[in-house]
Amino acid sequence: MLSIEKAGCGGAVATGAPAATEAGAEMLRRGGTAADAAVAAALAMCVADPANASLLGRCQIVLRTQGGRFAAIDGASAIPSCLPESLGAGPLAFAGIPCLPQALEKLHAEHGRLPLAVVTAPAARLADEGFIPPRHLAAAWAQNADALAKGGAGPYLDGMQPPAHFRHGRLAMLLRAFGEKGAAAITGGETARDLAEAVRARGGYWSAEDLSANAALAGEILHSSFRDCRVTTIGRQGWGHTLVEMLSILDRLPRFSDSLTPAEACRLVTVIEACFADRPQRLGSLQPKPGGLAFETLINSDFIAARAVEIAECINENSVRVARAVPPTVKATEQKDTTHLSTLDAQGATVALTMSIGPHFGLRATDPAFGLLPAKSYRMGSDPVPNARDVTEMSPVIVTRGERVILSVGAAGSELIPGAVVQAIINVVDRGASLSEALRMPRVNVAESAVCTHDEVGPEVIALLRGRWPGLSVISGGGDHLGVVQAVGHDADGHPYGAADPAWDGTCAVVPVST
Repeated sequence: MLSIEKAGCGGAVATGAPAATEAGAEMLRRGGTAADAAVAAALAMCVADPANASLLGRCQIVLRTQGGRFAAIDGASAIPSCLPESLGAGPLAFAGIPCLPQALEKLHAEHGRLPLAVVTAPAARLADEGFIPPRHLAAAWAQNADALAKGGAGPYLDGMQPPAHFRHGRLAMLLRAFGEKGAAAITGGETARDLAEAVRARGGYWSAEDLSANAALAGEILHSSFRDCRVTTIGRQGWGHTLVEMLSILDRLPRFSDSLTPAEACRLVTVIEACFADRPQRLGSLQPKPGGLAFETLINSDFIAARAVEIAECINENSVRVARAVPPTVKATEQKDTTHLSTLDAQGATVALTMSIGPHFGLRATDPAFGLLPAKSYRMGSDPVPNARDVTEMSPVIVTRGERVILSVGAAGSELIPGAVVQAIINVVDRGASLSEALRMPRVNVAESAVCTHDEVGPEVIALLRGRWPGLSVISGGGDHLGVVQAVGHDADGHPYGAADPAWDGTCAVVPVST
């Protein structure tokens, strides 16, 4: 069931884990900002959802201040500075240099109000006291137990089994140190030397200098529009250009109706495929792609107008008459990597933060010094340039109408992310759905060049899609996701509200203004 709360005129938090949502809500109750809530929630995610988040991970952030100014923080992981000609086969050979602590420190320093030690306390307390893994996380843990055991991720197993009650004392210690000294408590001094040595002992290539050098950067910001709304997202440090291209093309095509029709499903898939083809980099890497376009071209208004005409003609030429209902086939379960959280405070500031460590549990191996899961660097496997930063499909987005935040949103699911976020925006802006309704609506999407849909779209949509894409993958209600979305915003009355996607263990909390 979708988890949603709604009340009064306070702030809102939506995350992929109940404990992280509560950590963020605690900051709002204490009078903290959206940034305080986001940092507290992100740190708690490193405890509460180790399948998708780690203190040694990465993130991308887009935010709107109380004064309406937008900013982005690039917390990408990086490739170590010294690599051999051929990477080894050790369990941490592809460990990227983390940037999550640096990015969270930057977010708090520039936009927080509460002391960092206060913001960090819920995550440290959670790591000390522990928690019972909720349903989806427990299933992912069980699925990866053998790999975790083989890789040597001892803190994340009880013997050879997933823990019934997970706690991590060494992580609690590091979280408290972060609260006292900031990112330098992890990426500098003796801790950095111990971390680097521990990762190298397991086949990685870290140095203490690498850890201190990988700073959080001011990220590129993109502004666009969809209908009567302003859309703000990140640039080439993620997949913002692709997301903006999708929305800009769809903005030139007919508005979407109250529910997904066969023609609308075909339109969405055609646009997603076209924008993936336009992208200058191959999926899963930064390698240049033949036929890919420059990032600047993807958001050029003349190009968008011409592309919209081409796509409309393509859809019309390939229309397929619905002949009969087609029974669904269940897609095999895949890794639900990445996680997103959004926060909104009483003054209208909002943070959309997406974080990742790669596939579930990253490299499924921990450093022996602190027992943490480093993020997998996908770029090390395809384009191992020393010091280069990883680029992922992260696409955090803020949608505003005038001064009102309609959506602060993002998603998990690798290349499923932009399509899932675009459909959440369509559901709210075109269909007028509430956030809870928007995240419940069935989707179509494209993953690894395969067209996918939920079986809830109905037989007519399935038949039309299969007529054009014979390899269509249809996901049942108990099957895999098509992007896991979390979102907050203001409802039509200006009250904060939010929703968490039922495909994972996320929750939403709304905090009224104290009187």
